[in-house]
Order: sequence, then structure tokens, then C-alpha cells
Amino acid sequence: MHLLLATPGAAVDETAAVDLGQTPADIVFLTAADSEIALLAAAQARLTAEFGATTPSLRAANWLKLKHNASVDDYVEKTLAGARLVLVRLLGGRGYWPYGVDQIAAIARARGIKLALLPGDDKPDEDLFDRSTLPREALMQMWRYLIEGGTANAENLLR
Repeated sequence: MHLLLATPGAAVDETAAVDLGQTPADIVFLTAADSEIALLAAAQARLTAEFGATTPSLRAANWLKLKHNASVDDYVEKTLAGARLVLVRLLGGRGYWPYGVDQIAAIARARGIKLALLPGDDKPDEDLFDRSTLPREALMQMWRYLIEGGTANAENLLR
């Protein structure tokens, strides 16, 4: 059986695999909240204006578009494998996206990629923290930036 990758943004059956078409970047941020994607894009634009070409590159995507295992595998191979830092924000923990979490954690460990698996709310999630590759202190600081919100905190997160 062959799996065809669908076009992002088009109405597709949730069981269809999707290719988001993102190239690798220094930092990759995955969340289910489009508002967080917009916030990080605004923070990235401000940092680029300040630091120019030395600003780390950023890709952000809604992980809900990566429900199909083939979509996850494609994204891990094409985008995450070249990242230096991957941040994933999950409301409800690993149980909402187990295959994605497991594949991202595996590539992070295999390639030495820094990984922050963070809860999508203000409740700690020890399972996500334990699957991350960053020290607990760094995870807590990143998580607090996201909980508090705002462009200044988003900039600090990217710094």
C-alpha cells in the first residue's frame, strides 16, 4: 500500500498523511495553539530586526496536522532531524500524541538535539519532562515563558 502526502491547508481526511513542506531550522516549535505560533513568529521578527542574519532560524507548526504516523515520520525526517532545539507543547500530555512524542524523543536522543516537551497548560507533567533532553531548570523556565505569554516572554523563550 502506498501513502500519499496531502497538501497542508486543504480539507483532508484525518487519516490521510500530510507533508507540511517545512525545511529544517535551528529551532522548531510544535503546538496545537495557532495563537502561540503567531506569537513566536512576531517575537522572531523582532529578534531578526535586532540581530539580523545571526538570529537562529525558526519553524513553527500545529502538531494536530501531524496526526497520521506517516506525517510524523516525514516531518521528523525532513524538518526535525536538522534542528538544534525542538519545543513541543502538549495539552493533555503524551497520551494525546503518543507516536509523535515517541518519534521526536527518539530522534532527539539519536542526534543530540535539545528537546523540550512542555505541558500545554499550567499543570506540571513529569512524563513529558522526563522524556525531554534538557535539564529540568531549563524546561521550567521555557514553560513559564509560555504560561505567562506575551511577546517579551516569547522573545526570551527564543533567546
